[in-house]
Amino acid sequence: MKKKITQITLLSAGLLFSSVSLAAMSPITKCNDCSDKDAVATAKAQNDDSVYVVDFVNRTAKKFVTDAQGTTLLSKISVGELNRINQQFDYRKVNLRAVKP
Repeated sequence: MKKKITQITLLSAGLLFSSVSLAAMSPITKCNDCSDKDAVATAKAQNDDSVYVVDFVNRTAKKFVTDAQGTTLLSKISVGELNRINQQFDYRKVNLRAVKP
């Protein structure tokens, strides 16, 4: 009995923290079958320091970071970030891959 309560508590905590981490992520915007220029323009339109641009046609995910001078650059996506993005769009049955800068 005690083991079940511990398992339920750990499962509940895991679900709570996973939903919190999704809420704390940078904005995700879609740009299907767009060029690199279009992806940068889409990221700039979000007016945020860090933006994820996903392309379901080409099955890619890109992370753009805007520096202090206002330059938007392609940045590396960590494995955890990519997993969270894929979890968020799990209903599409598509696994996105990260584009390396």
